[in-house]
Amino acid sequence: MIKIRTALLIFGLIFFSTNSFSQEVIPYLSYDLKTEYNAKVAASDTSDDGTTFEKIVIDGFDSRVPFYVIRPGIKKTNKFVILLHGINGSKENWVNPTSSLSKKYVKLKDSLLSIGYNVIIPDAKYHGERSYEADFVSPIAFYSTQDVLKIQSLWSTTVKDIRVIIDYMQSLPNEKQNTFDVVGYSMGALMAIYLNSVDDRLNRIVACVAPLGSALKASMRLGLNEENAKKVEKIFSSELYAPIQKAQITLLMGTKDGWYTEKEAQDFYDNIEIKAKTLKFYESGHYLPEEFISDVIKSLNKE
Repeated sequence: MIKIRTALLIFGLIFFSTNSFSQEVIPYLSYDLKTEYNAKVAASDTSDDGTTFEKIVIDGFDSRVPFYVIRPGIKKTNKFVILLHGINGSKENWVNPTSSLSKKYVKLKDSLLSIGYNVIIPDAKYHGERSYEADFVSPIAFYSTQDVLKIQSLWSTTVKDIRVIIDYMQSLPNEKQNTFDVVGYSMGALMAIYLNSVDDRLNRIVACVAPLGSALKASMRLGLNEENAKKVEKIFSSELYAPIQKAQITLLMGTKDGWYTEKEAQDFYDNIEIKAKTLKFYESGHYLPEEFISDVIKSLNKE
């Protein structure tokens, strides 16, 4: 009887602890379902192999949101993958190779299209075509200027906008049966983790080099003072989200990444409560070797 009571007490502590985390962080990622999107197809094209490209703009959570939808001409499926870029990047990184990392982004996107996936590529808030929302200031500058509200908006509003994009795609004729996976790199990986804590519609996510280290240290490293860094940590510390992951999750991480240690990545993984999870380390820093591309695809196709 004592053992049973002890077990129940431990379960209760875990349950209430997880619930308190959820109650604290989820409101920042919640939104009201839209029924009007004011959608506009701003550009469209069809390549010789039948691949279609559209640039769509809709009303997001609090501003207009541009994103690309690319559909393959052959091997078509109802599977969508949402591709999320890193900080100071944009949706263009997945389309036009501008750096060694961007070349890998493009190769991953092309590989997904070649096996029948449709891809959705948005700009994060304050990035790319949305940089006007911050007067074209680099989002990294929000930290040195102590602009906590913009930092919070960057993370939370982007997640809400992705949820609105999914709403919009599901509202289209013949799109009800779509599945949605998410692949994020760096900042985009952390966005994917946040999204996976609040949205039940995801099939699986792959988080590449998500900055899973101390949010306090990372924020201060970027320029926040300690007081403001603690405000950010309270809401966006990755450890809060590990126990509330919903869909199958794969973490692809580097052993020499300066934004986290192997232990921090392992601790996050160990605290994920769902069984459908995978962690792989590469002998690399924040820029993963090209091998990660095939590992992303394997993770998305995993039964």
